[in-house]
Amino acid sequence: MADINPFYLGTFVVYLAIVLSIGVWGYTKTTDAMDFWAFGQDMGPWLATWSFVANFVSAVSVIGFIGAVYGGGYSLMTNTIFGLMLGISALYFVVDKIKDLDLLTFPDIIANLTGFESARPIAGTVLLSNAWLYLIMQLVGASLLVTTITGVPYEYMVWIIGVVFITYTVLGGLVSVAWTDLLQGTLMVGAVLFGFGYMLFDLGGFLSINQQFAALDPSNVQPMSEGGTIIGIIASIIAFFGTIFTEQNYIVRIAATRDVRAAKIHLAASGFILSIFFSALVLLGGATTVALNSNGLSVAAQDAAFPALITEYLPSSIGVVIILAVMSAILSTTDTRLHSAGITTARDIYSYFRPNSSDKSQLRVSRIATIFFGIAATAVAVDPPGTIIGLYNLRAVLLTSAFLIPVYVGLYWAGLSGLAIIGSIVVGAISGVGADLAGGLFGIPATFIGVGSSILVLMIIHTLSSGTKPKGGSTVGD
Repeated sequence: MADINPFYLGTFVVYLAIVLSIGVWGYTKTTDAMDFWAFGQDMGPWLATWSFVANFVSAVSVIGFIGAVYGGGYSLMTNTIFGLMLGISALYFVVDKIKDLDLLTFPDIIANLTGFESARPIAGTVLLSNAWLYLIMQLVGASLLVTTITGVPYEYMVWIIGVVFITYTVLGGLVSVAWTDLLQGTLMVGAVLFGFGYMLFDLGGFLSINQQFAALDPSNVQPMSEGGTIIGIIASIIAFFGTIFTEQNYIVRIAATRDVRAAKIHLAASGFILSIFFSALVLLGGATTVALNSNGLSVAAQDAAFPALITEYLPSSIGVVIILAVMSAILSTTDTRLHSAGITTARDIYSYFRPNSSDKSQLRVSRIATIFFGIAATAVAVDPPGTIIGLYNLRAVLLTSAFLIPVYVGLYWAGLSGLAIIGSIVVGAISGVGADLAGGLFGIPATFIGVGSSILVLMIIHTLSSGTKPKGGSTVGD
C-alpha cells in the first residue's frame, strides 16, 4: 500500500465513475436491439467522427506504438500507420456502396454477396476471434499503465478495469459507447498533443529530439527498420490497410450514421484528425526514448516505455493529463470491440440458428455475449500471451487474409461465385494466421501467404462452381 500513488489513483477512480454514469444514462436511451447495436441508425456526423477517432486509437496506438518506436524507431510510420491511414482514405470511396446495401454488420454483407446465410456464422467466428484478441490487448495496455502509475497490483487492476468497461457497455450498447467516445476522443487528442508540445519544449524542439534519437541508433530515424525489407513493408501496409475494410465496428458505424453524407463526413474528418494525431504520437515515441535514455531510465519491455515516462520523468500535473488521454484511448476502443462481440454473437450467429428469435431475445443474447467475452478476455489478460504490438499484427493478418479480397471483389463483381467467396474467407483466415504463428514460410510474409491463398481459392472455386451459385438471393437485413 505504501507504493500506491493516491493522486493518480484518485484521478483514475473519478474517471471510471464518469464513464459509468454515461453508461447508466445510455441504458435509459436504449429501448430495442437497433438502439443497442446501431444508435437507432440516427448518428450524426460529428458524434460519429469522434466515436470513430476514439475507438480507432487504442492501447496499441498509445502504449504499443510508442513502445514500438522506443524499440525500433520511426519505421512504424512507414508501414503500420501509413497502411491504416490509406485504408481510411480508401473506405471513404466505398461508403456509397456499403450504405446502399442497407445492412448492419459485415457478415450481413457477406451473406448478401454470397446468397448463403451460412456465411454469417462463418464470418462471425472470424470476427469474434479478432474482437477477442483486441480486447486482450486493450486490457493488458490499460492495466499495465494504471498499475504503473497507481501502484495497484496488475492482477487486481485488470479485473477492476474489465468489470467497469463490461458494465457500461452492456448497459447502453452503442449509445453508451458513442457518447463516452465523444468525451474520450476529444480528451485523448487534446491531451496527447499537449504532452507532445511539452516534450518539444522540454527537450529543445523537434530537431534536437531527432538528433539525439539518431545518436542512440542511426536506424531510429530511417524509414525502414534494421533488417527490414521492401517486401516486408508492402506486406505490412496491405495487412493494416485491409483491417479498415474488414473491422465489424467500422461497418456498424457506417450503418449507424443517418445517411451517406454523415457517413462520408465522419470518415473524412476522422482521417484528418488521426493523421495529425498519429504523426504527433510517433514523434512522441522518439521524445520518450530520448528522455528515458538521457536520464538513465531503462525498462524491461518496450510496452513499459510510455508508462515509465509518465511516472519517472513527467511532472505529476502533466502526467495526470496524459494518463487521462491514454485511459480514454484504451477504454474507448475496448468498449467498441466488446460491443462488436455482442452484435456478432447475437445478430450473425444466434439469429442464424434461431431465425425467428424476437428483438428482445437478440438484445438479451447480445448483452450476455458482451459479459462473456469481456470476462474471458480479462481472464487471459491476467497472463497475456504476447506483446501488444505482436497481438495487433496477428489480428491484422487474420482480418486482411480472410476478408479483404473475397468481400470487396464480390461487392464490385456481380458474377462472382458465392461458394468461392466463402471458401476464400475460410482458407485465407487459416493460412494467414497459420503462417503468422509460424513466423512466415520460406521468407514470405504471412499477409502475402494469407491473401495469396485467398485469391487462389477464390479463382479455383469460382471456375469450378460458376453457374451453380445462389449468389444474390439473400434477404439479410430486409
